Amino acid sequence: MNTLTITTSRELSPEKKFDIETKLQRKYGYFKAIYRVDQTILGGIIIFDGQTAYDGSLKTQLAKLRDRVVDKIQQ
Repeated sequence: MNTLTITTSRELSPEKKFDIETKLQRKYGYFKAIYRVDQTILGGIIIFDGQTAYDGSLKTQLAKLRDRVVDKIQQ
């Protein structure tokens, strides 16, 4: 059985956890979900399946945007 670590910026309601787990079952089948709260990600979600991190956090999206802007300015 896979274990997924699901990180969000705030505690999720049971309904939201159920919604996330239902969507993830399509890819992973049965799995154990471990939820973590990390306020530093600002928003969004990070899913780690033991090998790959799927990072949809606001912190990462803002960092990528910053990098693109800096690259454009430096050209």
